[in-house]
Amino acid sequence: MLRWIALVCLLLTSTFAQIPAQQGIRVGPGDAVRLYVYDGLYQVENDRFISTFHDQEFIVDGFGQIHLTSIGRVMINNLNAEEISKLLQEKFKPFAKDPRVIVVPLIRLSFRGGFGKPGLYRFDLNMSAWEMLEQVGGVTGLSRLEEIYIMRQEEIIYSDFYEAFYDASSLYELGLQSGDEVLAPRVNRLTFDTVMRYVQFGMSMLIFYFTMLNYRRN
Repeated sequence: MLRWIALVCLLLTSTFAQIPAQQGIRVGPGDAVRLYVYDGLYQVENDRFISTFHDQEFIVDGFGQIHLTSIGRVMINNLNAEEISKLLQEKFKPFAKDPRVIVVPLIRLSFRGGFGKPGLYRFDLNMSAWEMLEQVGGVTGLSRLEEIYIMRQEEIIYSDFYEAFYDASSLYELGLQSGDEVLAPRVNRLTFDTVMRYVQFGMSMLIFYFTMLNYRRN
């Protein structure tokens, strides 16, 4: 039992150790939070009411609130992880002896261009650039890793993504903020397939030309 408790303590310690890097992040509409709920040092049991909130993601709506089903809506607009944690622990007190809530803010990022799965995503800033790129399906054959750059309010804030990818830099280290755009420009490169298509088109035109000549002679 003591070993099990020590393991839980270690898990909580390692999780909390990641949070200081995110303490300054204040969530807003469109962002999300991932909650990890414990009763004291113990993970909530599967049949407990608050277990439905453990390891779950909640999107902040346009009013700056998250909807915790039967508990109701909770206003968290412009709060950081620690402030949200304290607020939710009060909400969970009627349902647990010693509720502990770990809050992981998730920022929203937009991916455009030559990604396998472009679109809007929400990411934990502790995630590495490598993991982020994996989730969006990598880059297609029409784009190159070296060309990826990050924009904020129409200004390029980071363009050395190749190095960040191979160094496994975290999104926090890259200075990303909610609402940033990640772009992978499509590069016009002459590939073997492209050359073959041009050759086939040229051959078709030649065949058509000689066919028309023979037709006129006859």
